[in-house]
Amino acid sequence: MHTLSGASGVAIARLLPHLTSTHVGEAAALVERARQELVLGPSELIAALMFAQPLVKAWPEHWRFAYLIGLDLGMKYLHDGFFIADIREFVVEDFTLAQLKMGESKAFGMVEWSGVHGRFFAFRNALASVAVERPARLPESQYGQLGRSCLLDDDDEDSGVHVLVVTRAEAETDLCEAALTANPEALVSTCSSLQVAVELMKQCYHDGTRVNLLCVDAELLGPAKCTTFESAVLEIIAKSQSFCQQIEPRDVLSNFACKPLVVAISTAVLDMAFPLNAEAESVCDCVMPAHLASTLLRILMDISEV
Repeated sequence: MHTLSGASGVAIARLLPHLTSTHVGEAAALVERARQELVLGPSELIAALMFAQPLVKAWPEHWRFAYLIGLDLGMKYLHDGFFIADIREFVVEDFTLAQLKMGESKAFGMVEWSGVHGRFFAFRNALASVAVERPARLPESQYGQLGRSCLLDDDDEDSGVHVLVVTRAEAETDLCEAALTANPEALVSTCSSLQVAVELMKQCYHDGTRVNLLCVDAELLGPAKCTTFESAVLEIIAKSQSFCQQIEPRDVLSNFACKPLVVAISTAVLDMAFPLNAEAESVCDCVMPAHLASTLLRILMDISEV
């Protein structure tokens, strides 16, 4: 079972008035079935939960139905050419097509459509937080089985997750080994300066190998304040992509094509930490201890490939 399926199961169950371990297992199984049958990637799974959240809250007795309608809205938000009939054909047959269409119609008026881009990243971080919170209680990830999106053309390439580690030279080997241990199929790049990181990311975008996970050693900036660190990371992201030169740097934060999952690596923290206010606009998505555990990297890799 994929990390996002397990985390989504926990998140759905927490929305229900009477949480039980049975709900967690059933919800995770439903998400995983949808992932496998529709060959969904992380973006689709995150969007599905984002749209499903208000529906599950409104229809707790029918949470399975609510999630499926959220999945439908998430797929239609991200892609053209998805039909709600695909859910009945490939995922579950518990509901008639007429029931699904009626639920879809009602849901359109219940969803807050403004600020969806920002909420997408907030939900991604929230799911990562759930997964990191209790990694031992989530099923193991299955690398190489996340599959291609059901809407990808046959000629589209799926290069997998790309990790860029920006850290001091003496720490490069350990971090690179930890990343490859977490996911042997990942493309891991390393460099030891912020300036080189900008050039490397420029080349990555030019070559079509987008960086999904950006790990930056906070120690490279010395005893700098958090705001200085975030400014430096934002500069790396904005300067690495030519089309970002035409927009305000802060707008990069809400652009799906620009914003990797950004992790600050720090010796000053002992546990993984995410922003307390998930809606807040932040360059850095989370702070990770300097001694990275492969389990934590695995979770972040699973979630970052959007």
